[in-house]
Amino acid sequence: MKIAVIGAGAMGCLYGTYLSAKNDVVLFDSYAPQVEAINRDGLTMLEDGKETTIRIRAELSGTDIGSADMVVVFVKSTQTYEAVKENQKLIDARTLVVTLQNGAGNDRDILQFARKENIVIGTSKHNSVGIGLGKFNHTASGITTIGTMDEDSTKDREVEKVLKDSRIDVEVSNDIQRIIWSKLFVNMSINTLTALLQTKIGYMTKNKYAWNFAKRVVYEGVDVAEADGTYFDRRETLEMVRKVCLEAEEGYSSMYQDRLHKRLTEIDRINGAVVEQAKSYGVATPYNSLIVDLIHAIEGTYDES
Repeated sequence: MKIAVIGAGAMGCLYGTYLSAKNDVVLFDSYAPQVEAINRDGLTMLEDGKETTIRIRAELSGTDIGSADMVVVFVKSTQTYEAVKENQKLIDARTLVVTLQNGAGNDRDILQFARKENIVIGTSKHNSVGIGLGKFNHTASGITTIGTMDEDSTKDREVEKVLKDSRIDVEVSNDIQRIIWSKLFVNMSINTLTALLQTKIGYMTKNKYAWNFAKRVVYEGVDVAEADGTYFDRRETLEMVRKVCLEAEEGYSSMYQDRLHKRLTEIDRINGAVVEQAKSYGVATPYNSLIVDLIHAIEGTYDES
């Protein structure tokens, strides 16, 4: 199968590496040094203490290689529309388009360029950290959960087979809203708080003050989800977040990495999306609102140093 991965960051490279074992994979990225390093030196993965280098093709975003059988989108959620638009020649009437990104609203952006029945939305419990050009550290493994925008579509089963054939653990869900909210609960707590505290993911469960703040953030999200029509048990949801922290305790969240490298974050598509949705239901979200302001304040310091 011809597969294009849009976004050659740590997660895009991770999935590209696994998918390349059984498929013809091309990585697309707008950062020329990353593309050049991958083509020159290969893609190097550190996993379980072992270093593996594979040869995989990389292209600058927008390069025309014809349509692909499957496109996997792994750019930052705030860049989804522009990235897919720039690479829209990869997508034709039969192309499967998969988003495993953080944040909410990626499916709506992709819908501008792909058929609804061909769009598969998912979540990943893998953690991957960039450690240099063309190099990444696979710090935690977990299930990939997928579902479709169109309830009558069976395209998620096609994607399931591709992932399983590439040794990626996957499950299919019939409740796509639950997928989206579950992913948001993880990102709105782990991503944002580790970025604020500048810590590994595991710190969240080790410090009672950090965990208490995470609890308040998650509980606000649960209230908004219920107002939106999807019920979650508070304690079960918090336990899900705790398990992710334990599974990826040595990893660093993508938002922490953004802060480290002075990049704009996805905060408006994560906690910001929850805050905006809460307004329409009259649900109070003071902790999430505070986090959005704090992250934007940190972004404002990038030009100060």
